[in-house]
Amino acid sequence: MAKTTSKIIALALTGVCASTSANAAGWQLNDFSVAGLGRAYAGGGVVGDDYSALAYNPAGMTLGGTGVQAGISVIQLHADVTGEYPAGSGKRDSTNVNVTTEVPNFFAQYKVNDRVAVGFGVYVPFGLAIEYPKDWIGTDHGIDSELAVIDYSTAVAVKATDKLSLGLGIFARNANVDLTSSTTIPPVPGATFPAGKYENEFDLDDWGWGLHVGAMYEFTKNTRLGVSYRSRSQHKIKGDFDAMKGSGIPTVGATLPMDAPEQVQLSGYHKLNDKIGLSAGAKWTRWTRFDALTINNSVSHVEVAQRWKNAWNFSLGMDYYHSENWTFRTGIGFDESPVPNSHERTTAIADNDRWEIALGASYKKSAWTFDMGYMFLYLPHYSVHNNRHNLAGQAPQTNGVDLPQIDARYHTTAHVLGLQVQYSFDATP
Repeated sequence: MAKTTSKIIALALTGVCASTSANAAGWQLNDFSVAGLGRAYAGGGVVGDDYSALAYNPAGMTLGGTGVQAGISVIQLHADVTGEYPAGSGKRDSTNVNVTTEVPNFFAQYKVNDRVAVGFGVYVPFGLAIEYPKDWIGTDHGIDSELAVIDYSTAVAVKATDKLSLGLGIFARNANVDLTSSTTIPPVPGATFPAGKYENEFDLDDWGWGLHVGAMYEFTKNTRLGVSYRSRSQHKIKGDFDAMKGSGIPTVGATLPMDAPEQVQLSGYHKLNDKIGLSAGAKWTRWTRFDALTINNSVSHVEVAQRWKNAWNFSLGMDYYHSENWTFRTGIGFDESPVPNSHERTTAIADNDRWEIALGASYKKSAWTFDMGYMFLYLPHYSVHNNRHNLAGQAPQTNGVDLPQIDARYHTTAHVLGLQVQYSFDATP
């Protein structure tokens, strides 16, 4: 009985592991600034038109004064999915996946003097969300997946010289994981569990911390370049795993070790003339840290290979300063997926290289600024051919369980709409 239960829980965990593996461009997010959204996040931290520099490059805080901002970006993803499960069985199904996720931000900054600024921010650097219909054929590979990583950060920036600014931040990071999958038990004479499809639920939470450092060099008043580094945070996320609800298996404690990867970001801005500002950005994420996903509980140990690669994001943007009140923006970006091929990709979320086209505007009146932004994301058509292999080498705890392979094809697009408000305490009434 104990051995059978262990095998069943391992099978359930293998499905849950499969459901956490992917997001567009991994599970990173750039949605810290709605003003930045309008230029595809080009020039993050060095443009100086809101208080979000703390999240991109803390050195850029010296460009701003004293003020606060709050914003929200709403991400809507749509995918047409055609799948065969098990692969080669002829059992095919088509479904639509529609997911809407809200990503908020809040920043406050105080300019101590002409050379020093301090700030505080709450933002979401990593996250994913996906939900398949519960009657879709691929539910053994995951139904619902949600990862939310929230940073609570404080930082200080100093103008070391008239041209060079340096910034240092520290963040406390909360990581929450909620996952749902199903386990299909075939009819077997004398089996402990009745045949059927059972649902598994997984709810975990943990805190970590890390550092964020940056530098910005102003060649002239209208030309500047910045570089920043955000460290990884290490987590041992803990919580409850409810395997095969209704089968009589009790809820058990579970742990999921996970590193949120480090990132390096380069940003540039050049004001061409009184009307035009140009910006550019590049960000590198060390996704090779996500080589395997491991979940442990009191009766089972499951380790699922990921084999992600390091990935880049590139963006170009333009601001048009129409008047003292109105600014208009546009931008284009390319986000490289860390998933190396269709055999390492999962059904958890639409994840492939993506192109981004953005538009935005700001309206300024006295101390208030209202920012609006929109982005369209296109992911070239791609496929999944995956059975989520359970890695060997952990005996005697490991239960060698593979899910049958699923073959699926995706046609995916996404939209991001953001609204933001800023208030400057330095503005003249």
